[in-house]
Amino acid sequence: MADLEKVLDKYDLRDLESAIRKRRVKEEKNLATLVQRKRELESELRKVERAYRGALAAAQAHDGKRRRKPNARRLNDISLAEAMVQVMKARRKPIHYRDLMEAIQKRKLYQTNSPNLLSTIAVTLKRDKRFKKAEPGYYTLA
Repeated sequence: MADLEKVLDKYDLRDLESAIRKRRVKEEKNLATLVQRKRELESELRKVERAYRGALAAAQAHDGKRRRKPNARRLNDISLAEAMVQVMKARRKPIHYRDLMEAIQKRKLYQTNSPNLLSTIAVTLKRDKRFKKAEPGYYTLA
């Protein structure tokens, strides 16, 4: 602390304020340079990432091993309607659409990641001409 006092005694207040201002200007210039360099590097990184994604997509398309998300068409050999027909043929009497869904899932005739399989079954029953409504909620083959 005594050394600091000796240094401060050598300079007056104006000299110290001037030195502080010069130091601040120097540090602000250095900061501005670093910020500009950061922006340039980020821009360059985005270009490299785009080129990488493009090369990866081209390589995957070239070797035919492009990874796809599984969907119902890739998970199943038969359609949902065909699975429903199989269950109804084995049952031979009207079946409730919820029981139909459970039978399809139990027999593993149709796999899906959809959270609303019941709705899909209900829509299929209404639209497909192979099914007819026997009574409310119950369907049979036409």
